[in-house]
Amino acid sequence: MKKIVLVLLALFIAVPMVSDAGSVTSRWDMTIGGFVKFDAGWASQGVSGDYMFASPGSINNNTNVTDKWGNTFMAAGETRLNFAIKGPDGWGAKTTAFVEGDFRQTGAYEAFRLRHAFMKFDWGTTTLVIGQTWQNWGLMPSFNLLGVNELGPMNKGDRLPQIMVTHTFAKDWRLTYGVISAYAPQSAGGNRASLGVNTNTSQQTIFSYPNFEAELGWSSDVCGKIGPWKMQFALGGFAGKNKIARRSGAAGTDWYDDDIDNWGLAFKTYIPIIPEKKGNKAGALAITGSAFLAQGPNAFFGPWSYDAYISGNAIPANTSFSAHNGTVGGGWGEITYYFLDNVFINGLYGYARYNWSDAVRGLTNGGNAVITAADIQNVQHVIVNLMYDVNPAIRLGIGWTHLQSGYANFQAAGGGGKSGKLDVARIAAWYFF
Repeated sequence: MKKIVLVLLALFIAVPMVSDAGSVTSRWDMTIGGFVKFDAGWASQGVSGDYMFASPGSINNNTNVTDKWGNTFMAAGETRLNFAIKGPDGWGAKTTAFVEGDFRQTGAYEAFRLRHAFMKFDWGTTTLVIGQTWQNWGLMPSFNLLGVNELGPMNKGDRLPQIMVTHTFAKDWRLTYGVISAYAPQSAGGNRASLGVNTNTSQQTIFSYPNFEAELGWSSDVCGKIGPWKMQFALGGFAGKNKIARRSGAAGTDWYDDDIDNWGLAFKTYIPIIPEKKGNKAGALAITGSAFLAQGPNAFFGPWSYDAYISGNAIPANTSFSAHNGTVGGGWGEITYYFLDNVFINGLYGYARYNWSDAVRGLTNGGNAVITAADIQNVQHVIVNLMYDVNPAIRLGIGWTHLQSGYANFQAAGGGGKSGKLDVARIAAWYFF
Protein backbone atom coordinates (compact mmCIF):
# COMPACT_ATOMS: atom_id res chain seq x y z
CA MET A 1 0.00 0.00 0.00
CA LYS A 2 2.83 2.37 0.90
CA LYS A 3 4.49 1.72 -2.48
CA ILE A 4 1.26 2.55 -4.32
CA VAL A 5 0.88 5.82 -2.39
CA LEU A 6 4.51 6.77 -3.17
CA VAL A 7 4.05 6.05 -6.90
CA LEU A 8 0.82 8.10 -7.03
CA LEU A 9 2.54 10.95 -5.17
CA ALA A 10 5.47 10.89 -7.62
CA LEU A 11 3.09 10.95 -10.59
CA PHE A 12 1.15 13.85 -9.02
CA ILE A 13 4.37 15.89 -8.72
CA ALA A 14 5.65 14.94 -12.17
CA VAL A 15 2.53 15.84 -14.19
CA PRO A 16 2.91 19.64 -13.95
CA MET A 17 6.65 19.32 -14.56
CA VAL A 18 6.09 17.38 -17.80
CA SER A 19 3.40 19.78 -18.96
CA ASP A 20 5.72 22.78 -18.42
CA ALA A 21 8.59 21.14 -20.30
CA GLY A 22 7.04 21.40 -23.75
CA SER A 23 9.13 22.24 -26.83
CA VAL A 24 10.07 25.83 -27.64
CA THR A 25 7.81 27.30 -30.32
CA SER A 26 7.42 30.54 -32.23
CA ARG A 27 5.00 32.07 -34.71
CA TRP A 28 7.73 31.63 -37.34
CA ASP A 29 10.58 29.24 -38.07
CA MET A 30 13.02 29.68 -35.19
CA THR A 31 16.26 27.90 -34.28
CA ILE A 32 18.28 28.10 -31.07
CA GLY A 33 22.06 28.21 -31.16
CA GLY A 34 25.15 29.35 -29.29
CA PHE A 35 27.85 27.69 -27.26
CA VAL A 36 28.95 26.86 -23.74
CA LYS A 37 32.41 28.34 -23.08
CA PHE A 38 34.77 27.57 -20.18
CA ASP A 39 38.07 29.34 -19.50
CA ALA A 40 40.80 28.69 -16.97
CA GLY A 41 44.25 30.15 -16.61
CA TRP A 42 46.97 32.01 -14.76
CA ALA A 43 47.81 35.72 -14.97
CA SER A 44 51.02 37.38 -13.81
CA GLN A 45 48.98 40.24 -12.30
CA GLY A 46 45.95 40.18 -10.03
CA VAL A 47 43.36 40.31 -12.82
CA SER A 48 40.44 38.16 -13.95
CA GLY A 49 40.15 36.26 -17.22
CA ASP A 50 38.40 39.27 -18.78
CA TYR A 51 41.61 41.32 -19.04
CA MET A 52 42.22 43.98 -21.70
CA PHE A 53 45.08 46.08 -20.28
CA ALA A 54 48.11 45.56 -18.07
CA SER A 55 48.05 47.38 -14.73
CA PRO A 56 50.91 49.82 -13.99
CA GLY A 57 54.05 48.00 -12.86
CA SER A 58 55.62 48.53 -9.45
CA ILE A 59 58.60 50.88 -9.20
CA ASN A 60 60.92 51.84 -6.35
CA ASN A 61 58.95 53.08 -3.35
CA ASN A 62 55.69 52.85 -5.31
CA THR A 63 54.36 49.27 -5.27
CA ASN A 64 51.15 48.48 -7.12
CA VAL A 65 49.51 45.56 -5.28
CA THR A 66 47.79 44.39 -8.49
CA ASP A 67 51.24 43.98 -10.05
CA LYS A 68 52.85 42.35 -7.01
CA TRP A 69 51.07 38.96 -7.18
CA GLY A 70 49.58 36.85 -9.95
CA ASN A 71 46.19 35.17 -10.01
CA THR A 72 44.37 32.12 -11.33
CA PHE A 73 40.89 32.29 -12.84
CA MET A 74 38.04 30.09 -14.04
CA ALA A 75 34.94 31.42 -15.74
CA ALA A 76 32.05 30.54 -18.05
CA GLY A 77 30.75 34.05 -18.72
CA GLU A 78 31.56 33.96 -22.44
CA THR A 79 28.80 31.40 -22.94
CA ARG A 80 26.30 32.61 -25.59
CA LEU A 81 22.68 31.92 -26.49
CA ASN A 82 21.00 33.05 -29.70
CA PHE A 83 17.71 32.82 -31.56
CA ALA A 84 17.54 32.96 -35.37
CA ILE A 85 14.09 33.60 -36.87
CA LYS A 86 12.88 33.24 -40.46
CA GLY A 87 9.63 35.11 -41.03
CA PRO A 88 7.28 35.82 -43.93
CA ASP A 89 8.36 37.93 -46.92
CA GLY A 90 7.86 41.70 -46.74
CA TRP A 91 8.16 44.36 -49.47
CA GLY A 92 9.36 41.56 -51.75
CA ALA A 93 12.26 40.69 -49.42
CA LYS A 94 13.03 37.61 -47.35
CA THR A 95 12.89 38.64 -43.70
CA THR A 96 14.91 37.32 -40.78
CA ALA A 97 15.75 38.37 -37.24
CA PHE A 98 18.54 37.51 -34.83
CA VAL A 99 18.89 37.89 -31.06
CA GLU A 100 21.99 36.93 -29.08
CA GLY A 101 23.28 37.44 -25.57
CA ASP A 102 26.15 36.33 -23.38
CA PHE A 103 27.06 36.56 -19.70
CA ARG A 104 29.74 39.27 -19.75
CA GLN A 105 27.63 42.11 -18.35
CA THR A 106 29.83 45.13 -17.54
CA GLY A 107 30.19 45.43 -13.79
CA ALA A 108 28.34 42.15 -13.18
CA TYR A 109 30.31 39.38 -14.88
CA GLU A 110 28.20 36.26 -15.55
CA ALA A 111 25.00 38.37 -15.72
CA PHE A 112 23.14 38.11 -19.03
CA ARG A 113 23.53 41.01 -21.50
CA LEU A 114 22.38 41.77 -25.03
CA ARG A 115 24.89 41.36 -27.89
CA HIS A 116 22.78 41.37 -31.06
CA ALA A 117 19.16 42.28 -31.76
CA PHE A 118 18.42 43.06 -35.40
CA MET A 119 16.04 42.41 -38.29
CA LYS A 120 17.16 41.87 -41.88
CA PHE A 121 15.43 42.36 -45.23
CA ASP A 122 17.09 40.56 -48.15
CA TRP A 123 16.30 41.38 -51.81
CA GLY A 124 19.16 39.25 -53.18
CA THR A 125 21.73 41.89 -54.20
CA THR A 126 20.52 44.40 -51.59
CA THR A 127 20.01 43.93 -47.86
CA LEU A 128 18.74 46.22 -45.11
CA VAL A 129 19.70 45.67 -41.46
CA ILE A 130 17.93 47.48 -38.61
CA GLY A 131 18.95 46.96 -34.98
CA GLN A 132 22.05 46.32 -32.91
CA THR A 133 24.88 44.38 -34.51
CA TRP A 134 28.53 44.68 -35.58
CA GLN A 135 29.93 47.86 -37.07
CA ASN A 136 31.27 47.48 -40.62
CA TRP A 137 34.36 49.70 -40.75
CA GLY A 138 37.44 47.80 -39.65
CA LEU A 139 35.54 44.68 -38.53
CA MET A 140 37.40 41.55 -39.66
CA PRO A 141 36.02 38.62 -37.60
CA SER A 142 38.55 36.07 -38.88
CA PHE A 143 40.57 36.25 -35.66
CA ASN A 144 40.99 33.10 -33.55
CA LEU A 145 41.14 34.01 -29.86
CA LEU A 146 40.78 32.15 -26.58
CA GLY A 147 39.30 35.22 -24.88
CA VAL A 148 36.91 37.63 -26.59
CA ASN A 149 38.46 40.52 -24.63
CA GLU A 150 41.78 40.12 -26.46
CA LEU A 151 42.54 42.66 -29.24
CA GLY A 152 39.67 44.78 -27.88
CA PRO A 153 41.58 48.12 -28.05
CA MET A 154 42.69 47.52 -31.67
CA ASN A 155 39.33 48.19 -33.34
CA LYS A 156 38.42 44.51 -33.36
CA GLY A 157 34.81 45.65 -33.64
CA ASP A 158 31.82 46.51 -31.47
CA ARG A 159 28.05 46.09 -31.64
CA LEU A 160 26.04 49.30 -32.01
CA PRO A 161 22.46 50.31 -32.93
CA GLN A 162 22.30 51.10 -36.66
CA ILE A 163 20.37 51.23 -39.94
CA MET A 164 22.60 49.79 -42.68
CA VAL A 165 22.17 48.99 -46.40
CA THR A 166 24.48 46.67 -48.37
CA HIS A 167 24.56 46.49 -52.18
CA THR A 168 26.39 43.66 -53.97
CA PHE A 169 27.43 44.48 -57.54
CA ALA A 170 29.77 43.22 -60.29
CA LYS A 171 29.69 39.83 -58.50
CA ASP A 172 32.65 40.45 -56.15
CA TRP A 173 32.07 44.04 -54.94
CA ARG A 174 29.93 45.33 -52.12
CA LEU A 175 29.06 48.78 -50.78
CA THR A 176 27.67 49.19 -47.28
CA TYR A 177 26.36 52.50 -45.93
CA GLY A 178 23.97 53.88 -43.34
CA VAL A 179 23.77 55.56 -39.94
CA ILE A 180 25.16 54.14 -36.71
CA SER A 181 24.90 55.23 -33.10
CA ALA A 182 27.78 57.31 -31.78
CA TYR A 183 27.48 55.74 -28.35
CA ALA A 184 26.89 52.24 -27.00
CA PRO A 185 23.82 51.76 -24.76
CA GLN A 186 25.92 49.87 -22.20
CA SER A 187 28.98 52.15 -22.30
CA ALA A 188 30.90 52.44 -19.06
CA GLY A 189 31.34 55.90 -17.58
CA GLY A 190 28.72 58.58 -17.05
CA ASN A 191 30.01 60.87 -19.78
CA ARG A 192 29.52 58.31 -22.53
CA ALA A 193 26.57 56.31 -21.26
CA SER A 194 23.62 58.54 -22.10
CA LEU A 195 22.41 61.75 -23.64
CA GLY A 196 22.15 64.94 -21.66
CA VAL A 197 24.33 66.81 -19.21
CA ASN A 198 25.10 66.35 -15.55
CA THR A 199 25.09 69.45 -13.38
CA ASN A 200 27.53 67.79 -11.00
CA THR A 201 30.34 67.85 -13.55
CA SER A 202 32.09 70.74 -15.24
CA GLN A 203 32.21 69.09 -18.68
CA GLN A 204 29.95 66.67 -20.53
CA THR A 205 30.04 64.99 -23.92
CA ILE A 206 26.61 64.83 -25.57
CA PHE A 207 26.28 62.34 -28.42
CA SER A 208 23.40 64.04 -30.16
CA TYR A 209 24.34 63.18 -33.75
CA PRO A 210 24.34 59.72 -35.35
CA ASN A 211 27.43 58.80 -37.36
CA PHE A 212 27.41 58.07 -41.08
CA GLU A 213 29.25 54.82 -41.86
CA ALA A 214 30.33 53.38 -45.21
CA GLU A 215 32.59 50.62 -46.52
CA LEU A 216 33.62 49.47 -50.00
CA GLY A 217 34.81 45.87 -50.20
CA TRP A 218 35.94 43.22 -52.69
CA SER A 219 36.03 39.47 -52.12
CA SER A 220 36.65 36.48 -54.38
CA ASP A 221 37.46 32.78 -54.24
CA VAL A 222 39.82 33.11 -57.21
CA CYS A 223 42.69 32.12 -54.88
CA GLY A 224 40.64 29.48 -53.09
CA LYS A 225 39.39 29.66 -49.52
CA ILE A 226 39.95 28.29 -46.03
CA GLY A 227 36.73 27.22 -44.38
CA PRO A 228 34.21 30.03 -45.01
CA TRP A 229 36.97 32.60 -45.63
CA LYS A 230 38.10 33.76 -49.08
CA MET A 231 40.34 36.59 -50.20
CA GLN A 232 38.97 40.03 -49.42
CA PHE A 233 39.98 43.67 -49.10
CA ALA A 234 37.89 46.56 -47.78
CA LEU A 235 38.23 50.26 -46.99
CA GLY A 236 35.69 51.88 -44.70
CA GLY A 237 35.08 54.58 -42.18
CA PHE A 238 32.65 56.75 -40.26
CA ALA A 239 32.06 60.47 -39.81
CA GLY A 240 29.92 62.51 -37.45
CA LYS A 241 29.90 65.17 -34.79
CA ASN A 242 29.94 65.27 -31.02
CA LYS A 243 28.46 68.10 -29.02
CA ILE A 244 30.57 69.08 -26.01
CA ALA A 245 28.87 70.96 -23.17
CA ARG A 246 30.87 72.99 -20.63
CA ARG A 247 29.50 74.46 -17.42
CA SER A 248 30.31 78.11 -16.96
CA GLY A 249 30.67 79.23 -13.37
CA ALA A 250 28.98 77.51 -10.46
CA ALA A 251 26.62 74.57 -10.83
CA GLY A 252 23.23 75.59 -12.14
CA THR A 253 24.34 78.93 -13.59
CA ASP A 254 24.86 78.46 -17.31
CA TRP A 255 26.20 76.06 -19.95
CA TYR A 256 27.90 76.51 -23.32
CA ASP A 257 28.46 73.99 -26.11
CA ASP A 258 30.72 73.33 -29.07
CA ASP A 259 30.48 70.83 -31.95
CA ILE A 260 33.50 68.73 -32.79
CA ASP A 261 34.11 66.39 -35.72
CA ASN A 262 34.72 62.69 -35.14
CA TRP A 263 35.82 60.28 -37.88
CA GLY A 264 37.57 57.02 -38.55
CA LEU A 265 39.22 55.13 -41.43
CA ALA A 266 40.17 51.46 -41.59
CA PHE A 267 41.64 49.01 -44.10
CA LYS A 268 41.16 45.27 -43.62
CA THR A 269 42.10 42.13 -45.51
CA TYR A 270 42.09 38.33 -45.50
CA ILE A 271 44.48 36.42 -47.78
CA PRO A 272 44.48 32.59 -48.09
CA ILE A 273 48.15 32.17 -49.04
CA ILE A 274 47.80 28.38 -49.19
CA PRO A 275 44.09 27.51 -49.57
CA GLU A 276 42.44 24.31 -48.45
CA LYS A 277 42.35 21.42 -50.89
CA LYS A 278 39.05 19.66 -51.62
CA GLY A 279 37.63 20.75 -48.28
CA ASN A 280 40.66 19.64 -46.26
CA LYS A 281 42.47 22.47 -44.47
CA ALA A 282 45.68 20.52 -43.65
CA GLY A 283 48.67 22.63 -44.79
CA ALA A 284 46.55 25.77 -45.31
CA LEU A 285 48.05 29.16 -44.43
CA ALA A 286 46.36 32.56 -44.11
CA ILE A 287 47.11 36.11 -43.03
CA THR A 288 44.48 38.59 -41.93
CA GLY A 289 44.25 41.93 -40.18
CA SER A 290 43.13 45.52 -39.99
CA ALA A 291 44.71 48.99 -39.60
CA PHE A 292 42.89 52.14 -38.52
CA LEU A 293 43.11 55.83 -37.64
CA ALA A 294 40.31 57.67 -35.85
CA GLN A 295 39.43 60.87 -34.03
CA GLY A 296 36.85 60.65 -31.27
CA PRO A 297 35.99 56.96 -31.86
CA ASN A 298 33.77 56.85 -28.76
CA ALA A 299 31.77 53.62 -28.56
CA PHE A 300 33.82 51.86 -31.25
CA PHE A 301 36.51 51.37 -28.60
CA GLY A 302 34.27 50.45 -25.68
CA PRO A 303 36.04 51.10 -22.38
CA TRP A 304 39.08 52.67 -24.09
CA SER A 305 37.62 55.97 -25.31
CA TYR A 306 38.18 59.42 -23.91
CA ASP A 307 36.08 62.56 -23.98
CA ALA A 308 37.10 65.63 -25.93
CA TYR A 309 39.23 68.19 -24.14
CA ILE A 310 38.91 71.97 -23.96
CA SER A 311 41.62 74.51 -24.71
CA GLY A 312 42.68 76.45 -21.63
CA ASN A 313 41.84 76.08 -17.98
CA ALA A 314 38.62 77.04 -16.21
CA ILE A 315 36.14 78.77 -18.55
CA PRO A 316 35.00 82.17 -17.20
CA ALA A 317 31.32 82.97 -17.07
CA ASN A 318 29.63 84.28 -20.22
CA THR A 319 32.36 83.07 -22.60
CA SER A 320 32.52 80.42 -25.31
CA PHE A 321 35.17 77.71 -25.61
CA SER A 322 36.80 75.41 -28.16
CA ALA A 323 36.74 71.60 -27.86
CA HIS A 324 39.25 69.17 -29.37
CA ASN A 325 39.57 65.41 -29.87
CA GLY A 326 42.75 63.37 -29.83
CA THR A 327 43.45 60.83 -32.58
CA VAL A 328 44.08 57.14 -32.03
CA GLY A 329 45.68 54.74 -34.50
CA GLY A 330 46.85 51.15 -34.70
CA GLY A 331 45.71 47.75 -35.85
CA TRP A 332 46.21 44.01 -35.59
CA GLY A 333 47.41 41.11 -37.70
CA GLU A 334 47.08 37.32 -37.56
CA ILE A 335 48.80 34.40 -39.25
CA THR A 336 47.10 30.99 -39.14
CA TYR A 337 48.54 27.61 -40.14
CA TYR A 338 46.69 24.27 -40.19
CA PHE A 339 48.76 21.24 -39.17
CA LEU A 340 45.71 19.04 -39.76
CA ASP A 341 42.20 19.71 -40.98
CA ASN A 342 41.12 20.21 -37.35
CA VAL A 343 44.34 21.37 -35.63
CA PHE A 344 45.67 24.89 -36.24
CA ILE A 345 47.98 27.48 -34.68
CA ASN A 346 47.50 31.26 -34.57
CA GLY A 347 49.95 34.09 -33.98
CA LEU A 348 48.55 37.59 -33.42
CA TYR A 349 49.92 41.06 -32.76
CA GLY A 350 47.94 44.21 -32.02
CA TYR A 351 48.96 47.78 -31.18
CA ALA A 352 47.08 51.04 -30.63
CA ARG A 353 48.04 54.49 -29.34
CA TYR A 354 46.32 57.75 -28.47
CA ASN A 355 48.31 60.69 -29.82
CA TRP A 356 48.27 63.01 -26.83
CA SER A 357 50.85 65.75 -26.63
CA ASP A 358 52.62 66.67 -23.41
CA ALA A 359 50.54 69.86 -23.41
CA VAL A 360 47.28 67.92 -23.48
CA ARG A 361 48.38 65.70 -20.59
CA GLY A 362 48.98 68.88 -18.59
CA LEU A 363 45.68 70.60 -19.36
CA THR A 364 43.05 71.08 -16.68
CA ASN A 365 39.45 72.25 -16.86
CA GLY A 366 38.14 73.89 -13.74
CA GLY A 367 40.82 72.14 -11.72
CA ASN A 368 40.05 68.70 -13.19
CA ALA A 369 42.77 67.02 -15.25
CA VAL A 370 41.76 66.34 -18.86
CA ILE A 371 44.09 63.35 -19.18
CA THR A 372 44.98 61.88 -15.81
CA ALA A 373 48.06 59.84 -14.97
CA ALA A 374 45.89 56.71 -14.85
CA ASP A 375 44.66 57.11 -18.45
CA ILE A 376 46.11 54.55 -20.88
CA GLN A 377 47.97 56.03 -23.84
CA ASN A 378 49.11 52.89 -25.69
CA VAL A 379 48.57 49.15 -25.52
CA GLN A 380 49.87 46.08 -27.37
CA HIS A 381 48.93 42.39 -27.39
CA VAL A 382 51.13 39.47 -28.47
CA ILE A 383 49.14 36.22 -28.67
CA VAL A 384 49.95 32.62 -29.62
CA ASN A 385 47.39 29.82 -29.34
CA LEU A 386 46.73 26.29 -30.56
CA MET A 387 43.20 25.05 -31.31
CA TYR A 388 41.81 21.56 -31.82
CA ASP A 389 38.33 20.85 -33.20
CA VAL A 390 37.44 17.50 -31.66
CA ASN A 391 34.23 17.38 -33.70
CA PRO A 392 31.75 19.96 -35.05
CA ALA A 393 30.47 20.56 -31.50
CA ILE A 394 33.66 20.66 -29.41
CA ARG A 395 36.73 22.92 -29.67
CA LEU A 396 39.69 22.97 -27.28
CA GLY A 397 42.37 25.64 -27.08
CA ILE A 398 45.54 26.53 -25.20
CA GLY A 399 47.46 29.77 -25.48
CA TRP A 400 49.72 32.47 -24.11
CA THR A 401 49.14 36.25 -24.19
CA HIS A 402 51.55 39.09 -23.42
CA LEU A 403 50.09 42.57 -22.85
CA GLN A 404 51.88 45.89 -22.42
CA SER A 405 50.17 49.15 -21.50
CA GLY A 406 51.65 52.64 -21.38
CA TYR A 407 50.04 55.28 -19.14
CA ALA A 408 49.90 59.06 -19.41
CA ASN A 409 52.21 59.53 -16.43
CA PHE A 410 53.61 57.94 -13.27
CA GLN A 411 50.91 56.89 -10.82
CA ALA A 412 50.24 58.31 -7.37
CA ALA A 413 51.57 56.52 -4.29
CA GLY A 414 50.49 52.88 -4.32
CA GLY A 415 49.64 52.99 -8.03
CA GLY A 416 52.92 52.06 -9.66
CA GLY A 417 54.82 53.44 -12.63
CA LYS A 418 54.14 54.70 -16.13
CA SER A 419 53.80 51.30 -17.85
CA GLY A 420 52.82 47.72 -17.11
CA LYS A 421 53.20 44.15 -18.40
CA LEU A 422 50.83 41.21 -18.10
CA ASP A 423 51.35 37.58 -19.11
CA VAL A 424 48.46 35.12 -19.26
CA ALA A 425 48.46 31.36 -19.82
CA ARG A 426 44.97 30.16 -20.74
CA ILE A 427 43.00 27.08 -21.73
CA ALA A 428 39.48 27.13 -23.14
CA ALA A 429 36.75 24.71 -24.20
CA TRP A 430 33.68 25.38 -26.35
CA TYR A 431 30.60 23.24 -26.89
CA PHE A 432 28.63 24.57 -29.87
CA PHE A 433 24.94 23.83 -30.23
